[in-house]
Amino acid sequence: MKVSKSSLPLYKQIYEDLKIQIQENHYEEGSFLPAERVLSEHYQVERLTLRKALALLAEEGYLQKLPGAGNKVLRPASFNVTSQEAHSIAYILPTSSGEEAPQPYHMEICNYLEKYCKEEGLDLIFTKVSPSSPLPAFLANPSSIKGIIWVGDIDASFLELARLNHIPSIVISNQSPHFACINNDDINCSYTATEHLIQKGCKKIVHIAGLIGYISRFNRVEGYRRALLVNGLTYSPEYVVSGDWSFTSGYNSISTLLEKGIPFDGIAAANDMMALGAMKAVVAAGLKVPEDVKIIGIDNIDQSKTSIPALTTVCIEQRSIAQLAFLFLKQAIAGTLIPEEVLIPGRLIVRETT
Repeated sequence: MKVSKSSLPLYKQIYEDLKIQIQENHYEEGSFLPAERVLSEHYQVERLTLRKALALLAEEGYLQKLPGAGNKVLRPASFNVTSQEAHSIAYILPTSSGEEAPQPYHMEICNYLEKYCKEEGLDLIFTKVSPSSPLPAFLANPSSIKGIIWVGDIDASFLELARLNHIPSIVISNQSPHFACINNDDINCSYTATEHLIQKGCKKIVHIAGLIGYISRFNRVEGYRRALLVNGLTYSPEYVVSGDWSFTSGYNSISTLLEKGIPFDGIAAANDMMALGAMKAVVAAGLKVPEDVKIIGIDNIDQSKTSIPALTTVCIEQRSIAQLAFLFLKQAIAGTLIPEEVLIPGRLIVRETT
């Protein structure tokens, strides 16, 4: 094995590879690993890097360092726990400096998943991860988890870790070459939202985009751009402002445009929370919704139904995504073939803001 370009540190990549070989009995209990010199040459790393990997294996009970003899292979007690005996599924979001808290849209999916898990006697673990934080216990001991649903812009190192440890996984709102992906049809959802504003007479439409780097940001900007061009309107980068999916970022981005005196009569936000924040900024400036500015979001979270005025949105059914993710994960656990990617379409819901 050669170490890859994964964002996992080299010693962790070696640790994962050796751990899998021990678990799959390439190195039997009681045998010894090859000499450190041989392993260093095999992995093409310095001995110090290799020793960090060996130390981690020793801490978890996979190796015993015997002076003068080498590294003896052990079998931790926890290794006898099979994935079939595990009764928990994990729902994992990224820890991001740009996001203040998990977005309501993803938490509503989580609530549905919890219900489906309970119906089948499973527990749902919710957590957030980042490369700078300690690994959750179930990732350090993969046999303790039945499967994982990864959500959003998860660092690729975690998906690689799941692959190396053969943890059944499904990815939502992201891309992976190794796991089935469930994504919103973001381009068409944003196209539908923008075109609705155009049909309502809007000529200068602002798009509030999500966090830079997210695939959903790119696709929703692209849907907005296409709707403008198809309908004979000019795409102008100054009308695309950045948010972080939160209410506050929607408020701040529109407040800044108003302070600059940039004219607009419509706002197509990349999600409902930013649309609701934008609506507050418009009203605070003494403008009326929808008379002066029409606003639309994407997601159809609960707050969009109860806001005053109620928010027009493109609905992406959280229940449908949760059901599909749960079904796909069960099939992945069973080893059943599943599609590489499924796109969930959106549905326009017209309310009071347009």
